[in-house]
Amino acid sequence: MPAVASVSAASYKASPLAPEMIVAAFGLNLASGVALAQSAILPTTLLGISIAVIDSAGVVRPAPLFFVSPGQINYLMPAGMPNGNATVTVSNGGNAIASGTVTIARVAPGIFAANATGQGVPAAVALRVKADGSLTYENISQIQGNAIVPAPIGLGPESEQVFLVLFATGARFNTGLSNVSVDIGGITAPVLYAGAQGSFVGLDQLNLRLPRTLIGKGLADLTATVDGQVTNKVQIRIQ
Repeated sequence: MPAVASVSAASYKASPLAPEMIVAAFGLNLASGVALAQSAILPTTLLGISIAVIDSAGVVRPAPLFFVSPGQINYLMPAGMPNGNATVTVSNGGNAIASGTVTIARVAPGIFAANATGQGVPAAVALRVKADGSLTYENISQIQGNAIVPAPIGLGPESEQVFLVLFATGARFNTGLSNVSVDIGGITAPVLYAGAQGSFVGLDQLNLRLPRTLIGKGLADLTATVDGQVTNKVQIRIQ
């Protein structure tokens, strides 16, 4: 049977994957066309295509689908998947057309990138809290030619605090904030929240405060570690 390879839709890492994370599956002739889910409640069939995930105990779970196309299917890893090996089977009209194996873990964190490659500027916003309590959201990326590049983040006077809101997947089942950390250019940033984003299925969110020791850092690599699992590397720029 033809192979299908499932990876994190954020980092494009293949293993492990986690329950309720957004997954991208790649293969050949997976669908006859392109179709997108049309509602917040994801369907389990699009253009006759469905995905079943079979865990190590033989339990079969249908996977909700974001979209299907001939070369790629984005799906939600079903809830309740136990740790261990699992089989992902793509079917068309109930007939299996491709299959692959994955490893399931409690967490498999990946940070989305603004350019959807898993590298470069993260999909994120900066939140500035001024001394009077007013809040402003700021872009951390900008278009330069044909590329998306980091926009400088200014940390402002000492009376202001700046937070970074990162969008991710595979991080929601962490065992607590004491086991979640973010490194920015060798400096640890305090993480205030790591869990479900709440509005978009499968999307997670990491909220962190940018410490003033980052001032003047310039272009800096950023990674998060969740229960010992390290994310893909992205980059931000600090003035």
